[in-house]
Amino acid sequence: MRFHRRWAAALAATALLTVGASTTTAAPAAPAAPGPGGLVVSYQPAQTEAGLTEQQFLQENEVLESAAAHANAQIGLPRDIPLVAVSCDPPNAYWDPESQAILFCYEYAALFRGIFSERNTEGTPAEQARATDEDVIGVSNSTVFHELAHALIDVYDLPATGREEDSADQLATLLLSEDSLHQGYAISDIEAWGALAELSEQGDLSDKVADDHALDSQRYYNAICWLYGSDPKTYEFVVRTEANPEGFLPESRAVRCPGEYTQMQEAWSTLLAPYLK
Repeated sequence: MRFHRRWAAALAATALLTVGASTTTAAPAAPAAPGPGGLVVSYQPAQTEAGLTEQQFLQENEVLESAAAHANAQIGLPRDIPLVAVSCDPPNAYWDPESQAILFCYEYAALFRGIFSERNTEGTPAEQARATDEDVIGVSNSTVFHELAHALIDVYDLPATGREEDSADQLATLLLSEDSLHQGYAISDIEAWGALAELSEQGDLSDKVADDHALDSQRYYNAICWLYGSDPKTYEFVVRTEANPEGFLPESRAVRCPGEYTQMQEAWSTLLAPYLK
């Protein structure tokens, strides 16, 4: 499922996209304005050795600060929302409606560091370590954007006609598809779902089927589909056809992806119209 190298050349040619972009005339915005708040990052002391490693990594590379800045540049919140890095078990990242904060667990980053360390086997040890670092940064950005969607739905009381988890994945993709840097993060996110899908196939799926999240394999193909749908010409090589048997996305799904991307872009643009900067 790995395709980092195949995406690298395509990213340079990708057109910029925005959450607010739409192929149709947007409905008039509601009489509101973007709130004065934004995501505000803080760090609680890590409680484990692995957590301390990730705390240092996140802080030194300003990973959460960068994700917050990307979101804050486009979306106004009614008040500052804490984005707090903490130690927790099991590894997780989530919007906590009680404390009105996004919690990002150090152990969550450590989990993906372990996954990517096993998959990044090309190049020198230093190159492998750097590739893993970049993947952890990518997954962290995607996770922050996903949890931001939950926060937005809560604090702005946004409506949803489907599963909230799917809507959150969609906003994450929209924010990741905007420029080459974040598209690189989207690739790491795709890789992560591919790895989790492989692990899921080795265990009992009963709990996952009952969960409110889509299956890991579904999120893997959704992520590919939506990024492809954002620019089919640039990403045409991901489609699996007779002429391109090494593609990742079945052609039967690919034909619907541009429409899926446009639909979710228009939906989120409409919902967030009063709050976009």
